Amino acid sequence: MKKLALWMTSLTAMATAGSAIAETVDQPNAYQQAYALYVLYHPNNKEQNSSTLIKQYTQDYAELFKANKKVNQVQFVQYEQARLEPLLKQRREMSEKQAHVRYGILDNNKDQKLTLKEFQETGLKTFNEFDKNLDGLVNAEDAKLAGNSNATHDGFRMKLPISMPMPSNINEFISQYGQGKNYVTLGDYLTARDKQYFATDANGDHIVTEKEYVDEFMQRFDANIATGKVKMQETAAQQFQVIGKGKTTIQASDIQKFAKNIDQAISK
Repeated sequence: MKKLALWMTSLTAMATAGSAIAETVDQPNAYQQAYALYVLYHPNNKEQNSSTLIKQYTQDYAELFKANKKVNQVQFVQYEQARLEPLLKQRREMSEKQAHVRYGILDNNKDQKLTLKEFQETGLKTFNEFDKNLDGLVNAEDAKLAGNSNATHDGFRMKLPISMPMPSNINEFISQYGQGKNYVTLGDYLTARDKQYFATDANGDHIVTEKEYVDEFMQRFDANIATGKVKMQETAAQQFQVIGKGKTTIQASDIQKFAKNIDQAISK
């Protein structure tokens, strides 16, 4: 009950700060984030067009307006959080399965004993994927060669607060492993992976078992999701402000207009 009270307090605070949020929201980014979540909720919509997007996106919020024709920010954020929970549960199960698959790939000789050598061999392959010109450095030159990409390793169309904090493009790779520099050397990256390996080796026997590997990954996954859920509340509050254009309540027609704006934003 204490956690619920704190959560409701935070939602109320976000609602009272609505006008300030409305002035600072990056609307194009709000549309892209909304679409990224829409894709996750509807992964089987292979043949997407403007008509189906607007219709389905509007339908997604039909339940929200059943009890109230006008919805305030707190109600909107609560609805978004409730929608998110089943998705996060599903993604956790999927991520755990993928962690087992990754272990099988890392364990080259399939002896259920992941050595540091095996772990770093995969690291070399990953580094080379980012080092587009193969000069031993990952820097701005490689970013130019790679082009633009917002897709993430875990299937998100763009970075969301609930995305795993793993680099999906060269700039993110440099930010994570560059130690404040504008480039990453192979030594920088392998040193970081070396630390990760020994942090994963729970019993310190210089061998990482499948259980150790999966447990360590899921600990990071859960910690990231816990932080991400709080940030997703803020994202929902910001989207409410974009949808309502500063109003204290929104209606189903506002959602439909927002859907049209999403369609326009992703078509550019």
